[in-house]
Amino acid sequence: MLINIIKNGMESMPSGGLLTIEVTQSQSAVNIFIRDQGEGIPMELIPRLGELFFSTKEAGTGLGLMVSSKIIRDHNGTIEITSTIGAGTTVLISLPAIGEAAELAISE
Repeated sequence: MLINIIKNGMESMPSGGLLTIEVTQSQSAVNIFIRDQGEGIPMELIPRLGELFFSTKEAGTGLGLMVSSKIIRDHNGTIEITSTIGAGTTVLISLPAIGEAAELAISE
């Protein structure tokens, strides 16, 4: 899941740039921020990211982010993508903290 998102970020920087990964934790969630200094994604396309067979890449299949998003949702998490043209993209993955995930699994 993370490899695909990191790979997307790296591919968005054909001339190079910095890709950072930051992990923070609260009592209820673990947040993973993946930031790149790529070309950015137009705002109107962001809602379509993760849609089956939709890709912003010429040779993309539109499956990688869709599968990653499903894995995140299957673990009761969320994925949020923000982007600025010419400045890069941030992907925020929030997953329940261990205690929270265990409670969710027991209650289902």
